[in-house]
Amino acid sequence: MAIAKILALLLLAPFLGFCQLAELRGSIADPQRKSVAGATIHLSRGAAEIARIKSNGDGRFTFANVAAGIYTLRAEAHGFAAISRPVVVRPTQNEEANLQFERIADQKETIVITAKSLEPAIDLRNSEVFNRTLFTRDDQVLQQLSAGINAGQHEGGGKSLEIRRFGFNLDHGGVNGGLKILVDDVQQNQGTQGHGQGYFGSLKALSPELIQDVTIINDPFSPEYGDFSGLGVVHIRQRESLPDEYTIRIQGGNFDTGRGFLAWSPAAQKTDAYVAYEGSYTDGPLQNALQYRRDNVNANYTRSLGGDQKLGFRFLFGRNNFYSSGQVPLDLVNSGVLDRFG
Repeated sequence: MAIAKILALLLLAPFLGFCQLAELRGSIADPQRKSVAGATIHLSRGAAEIARIKSNGDGRFTFANVAAGIYTLRAEAHGFAAISRPVVVRPTQNEEANLQFERIADQKETIVITAKSLEPAIDLRNSEVFNRTLFTRDDQVLQQLSAGINAGQHEGGGKSLEIRRFGFNLDHGGVNGGLKILVDDVQQNQGTQGHGQGYFGSLKALSPELIQDVTIINDPFSPEYGDFSGLGVVHIRQRESLPDEYTIRIQGGNFDTGRGFLAWSPAAQKTDAYVAYEGSYTDGPLQNALQYRRDNVNANYTRSLGGDQKLGFRFLFGRNNFYSSGQVPLDLVNSGVLDRFG
């Protein structure tokens, strides 16, 4: 009889062991009790890991066929501090174990900031830009630079240009950062002028044929130039002599536009010199004739003293006058009451 019992137990042992297995399932949530998908769940017994799985889209996990005993559940997920808890699995009894992350993981973030001195973006316009264009107004000198500078004639007889650049209205070149303009290293912005400052009235005395080159600094604010350089710097350099001894240019166009340029540049050893006159007139396209008249007289005398030393004198005289049409109301133009050139 005893032998028969022993044999029966041996035959039933696998079946009895299978009946001891259970299912361990549960869920994982964040500190706000929202389910965490993709968390890694470790099932360990003592120091040995039995199995690991990931939580599904609803934060649920299931370990099947778990033998009875005492286990440790450990949960890990990106951004959360890992948690663990013991769990007891009883024979043939499914267990439910719910886990919740308690805090955000301690995170260290490193930001590396590097900097280097920036070279300003510089454009150069040579004399060819000005020699091949008909100029009747001083604002056309700046328009021809094609450097994002919009210059328009302000209302009033012979007043300074109104300057806009990069979407900013600079008034007469002195507000919203300003645009600094120099002629032969002499600043044209008038810091004490009360009407918006940066007044450029003296630019009307420039004759395009006498411009050697123009350097344009496009970067905002240049410490080298200081005030008025917030939206760039325009440095105009004039010639010291002309390529020909005599220069005569006569130009004409629509709207009673005419212009003449006369210059004498003598050829003398160690001396660069010229005397030039420019006169121009235009009525413009508006019904009220602009009657823009400009007369400029320019002269230069530069004597080489040897080495890199020179002695020079420069004379600039300019007069201009015009009748501004004022501002045309756009709503009246769109309704047909007023012509766009009225």
